[in-house]
Amino acid sequence: MSRYRRAAGTALLVAAVLAVGGCGSDDEPAAGESSTTATEDVTGNQPTPSDSESDSDPAPEETTAEGDNSIEDVLTAAGVDDDLVNRLGEVGDANNYGLGEGVETSLEDRRRLAVLQVDACRNVAVGHRTWEGIQYSDEANGGTEEQAAAMADFLRTEFCPHVTPFKEAPLPDQTLDGPTEDDRGGRGLASPVSWWDHRYPRVSWSKACAAQTGMPAGDPVAYRLAKDEVVCATVPPATAWKKHLINVDIVFSSPVDEDRARKATLALLPSDAEATEPEEGTNADWSYMEGGCLSTNFRTATMEKLTDGLEEDPEPWASALYYSDGQIQDGAVGDYTGEVKQISLSTGAHEPGASGDLIC
Repeated sequence: MSRYRRAAGTALLVAAVLAVGGCGSDDEPAAGESSTTATEDVTGNQPTPSDSESDSDPAPEETTAEGDNSIEDVLTAAGVDDDLVNRLGEVGDANNYGLGEGVETSLEDRRRLAVLQVDACRNVAVGHRTWEGIQYSDEANGGTEEQAAAMADFLRTEFCPHVTPFKEAPLPDQTLDGPTEDDRGGRGLASPVSWWDHRYPRVSWSKACAAQTGMPAGDPVAYRLAKDEVVCATVPPATAWKKHLINVDIVFSSPVDEDRARKATLALLPSDAEATEPEEGTNADWSYMEGGCLSTNFRTATMEKLTDGLEEDPEPWASALYYSDGQIQDGAVGDYTGEVKQISLSTGAHEPGASGDLIC
């Protein structure tokens, strides 16, 4: 499964805010950028860690989905103080967004929920999501219409007006004289950020990527590949990935045909990449949206070499998911039409889930 889909149980999402870049389950909602309703009191299940988490990952109390900053630092930067965190927590406790309806959460639990909702606020602000969509998503994750509406109303009227916009770091000075391949044969995917910085011009992530790809799970970077084509990515915060871009989104200013999309994909893969037969996928059953995508796996021995040392089980595969409109954590936005607006390119193969279906 593409590492863009981050899986989590639906209780509190303490694990979700920390699960960066993990492989998602096709049978569970993705989470990490919006509100999600708790159902632990109904299901009795606790969240399960992402497959990407390991003993070497940073401790949960020290990091967040936005990188190496502490939860407190992220909230301070967003203009969210403990008084607002507690007000959010009270709404969450009353509406099953915590440990069970009416069960009081701790301040630390509430801070984690606040980090998730900061992303929800910012995603709405940049046009990546809507309040209606967030409410539908919360209902799909187990909340009642009344619970989801109560949280959405509080976020819209009380919480989000205090959240400051995401502040992007200044663009670096660049010398664009880098080689077409990195020193291990990569041409973009799984290549180090330092290679990208000498190969393609950096552009503003906020202007080029925010509305299409949503809030970043770490330090965002964006590169212009052509006049109508940019790459949007997040620098992985985990030290095991050593600042290599193992997931990128290719975004076109307007939809292109599949031939153009295929060429754009191959340009960022090793030269030995060979495509398998494309297959169409659909949104998971839990998604409130109807949508689809086109999935293609690429076999490439070089990719296994590129990811050796970056992942526990390097594979000779990469995958591309083509979207005609785009993707949010609830799945593809609309059906796949044969034209491509966004490509999610990842290391590893994109495979059917437990249901046997390919999930977007």
